[in-house]
Amino acid sequence: LINLIANSIKFTPSGGYIHLKAETADAGIMFSVKDSGCGIASEDRPYIFERFYRADKSRNRMTGGSGIGLTIVKAIVEAHGGTIDVQSESGKGTEFVITLPFNNKTERLG
Repeated sequence: LINLIANSIKFTPSGGYIHLKAETADAGIMFSVKDSGCGIASEDRPYIFERFYRADKSRNRMTGGSGIGLTIVKAIVEAHGGTIDVQSESGKGTEFVITLPFNNKTERLG
């Protein structure tokens, strides 16, 4: 979640919003990070989880980002049996949704 929040901060202008949400469902827990930032262009969306991919071609290691953050997030989520999805529109913001299953040791209260 830290990487997703950091990306939202980086790409959301002053006066924009970043919403964080966590909720449970029967199968697991869902985390959402939604912002009103610059969004991700439709042509970039298929590649954002690829190692070293940067949607903003003007960015480099000197100006920020290595292009591996989302790759690492996806690998960690999938290692725990979860999924990560993105909805975004250029100029209108982005929402990442992580869903993680409850494991056999998780005891639900209530």
